[in-house]
Amino acid sequence: MTDTRSAATPAPDVDAESQPPAPSRRDRRRFAFGVVGVTLFALAVRVTWVLVARRNFPLKGDDYYYHWQANALADGLGFLNPFSWKALGRIDPSAAHPPLYSMYLAVISWFGGTSPLAHRLASCVLGAAAIGVVALVARRIAGERAGIIAGLLGAVYPMLWINDGMLISESMYVLVIALVLLAAYRLWSTRSRLDALFLGATIGLACLTRPEAIMLVPFIGLPFLFLGGGWRPRLLPAFLVALACLVVILPWWVRNLTTFEDPVFLATGHGSVLQIANCDDTYHGALLGYWDINCLTADRPPATAEQRKLQRSTKVPGLVYLIAQDPRDESIPDATARDKALHYIRHHLTRAPIVALARVGRVWGVYRVSQEVSLDTFFERRGKWPSWSGTWMYYGLVALSVYALVVMRKRRVPISPMIAIVAMVTVTAAISIGITRYRVGADVMLVVLGGVGVDALWRRVEARRRGRRPVPHPEGELVAP
Repeated sequence: MTDTRSAATPAPDVDAESQPPAPSRRDRRRFAFGVVGVTLFALAVRVTWVLVARRNFPLKGDDYYYHWQANALADGLGFLNPFSWKALGRIDPSAAHPPLYSMYLAVISWFGGTSPLAHRLASCVLGAAAIGVVALVARRIAGERAGIIAGLLGAVYPMLWINDGMLISESMYVLVIALVLLAAYRLWSTRSRLDALFLGATIGLACLTRPEAIMLVPFIGLPFLFLGGGWRPRLLPAFLVALACLVVILPWWVRNLTTFEDPVFLATGHGSVLQIANCDDTYHGALLGYWDINCLTADRPPATAEQRKLQRSTKVPGLVYLIAQDPRDESIPDATARDKALHYIRHHLTRAPIVALARVGRVWGVYRVSQEVSLDTFFERRGKWPSWSGTWMYYGLVALSVYALVVMRKRRVPISPMIAIVAMVTVTAAISIGITRYRVGADVMLVVLGGVGVDALWRRVEARRRGRRPVPHPEGELVAP
């Protein structure tokens, strides 16, 4: 594939004499063994968490959806709504969530792993694979030692391994976001068309896991418009990223447009998310910036006797009665919920910015931290000690990440992919809900930067011992715009 790097791209600001030699074959072999080691360690951490604390954990919400939709897919029933299927015996098409995680679990189900435990263990494999990719990203940025350190941090970081026992799409999302970062840094290094297509495809996979990832197309692609040179180095990478992303998501998009009455792009859950986050209870008081199910149920008609029986059922989540109340295809009640939420926002515009700031503050751990951990423990069922230990480790990683970004700028290594992740998480929280789980893309970024930061401190200590300036990382060809 032709290298389309601009001739006007400036050279890195490092002295050739101070640059370490390229890694030898032995060094590369040692790194490969190291990556395998941290990946297996990450798998052991996650499997232990599942077997000790999540073996018989009940399915209540999104985990119920993914588990039973995967089993339905394996049985050839398609992307149905598992709530109406299990509670009411109806086969209703669904796009409440994008399809990638369910498709992965369906493969496990097809081979006989149909239990929640089998799906949780399969999620542990996703989480462990993500740690291997994290190590590769940090290595590309700052060298092999940084890669191994980032892998170790990711292996033990609770905000990552919690997800693998919850049976939710964040297990897949961690892996694809790590792949997005790897692809982004490959593209900065090579400027090749193939790597641009690779980046766009990985963003497409991220969109098929969580819809907000679509923001990464402009957030990661636009910086290439500010490169030096002619129009081709400026426009071609961004165009190819967008094109590859579209090709990946197009089959799911066409399926949704031809299945539902109202237009659906990636998922039908946006309306309900907006409605539970925009009402009096979330604009004032203790739940400011969070969500409240009463926002969704307050104007519903009273439940019938049969619907009350569904509410009390231990076999299906209690909110299945809402589906029984509205049997239309799910795009219609979702559009209704979205309209109600937007109507509320329009009539509370002066309050909306304060709520958005509260949501962002919750996601980034600077607003009502103790309450957020309690809500993660109660509503999200993430566990008390994993949530608290993950919170404290998060603050340490933030400090390391800020230092790493400063070091990367000094080395003229691009930081725009990291800023893109921060922007995506911030915008997602501001327009939806201040919930810790929505930060998971940034948690991937934090362990990568944590490895870079620890490695930079290590180099500084080594340099002081030897009485000379720190040796720069071996990937010096990465240049920031």
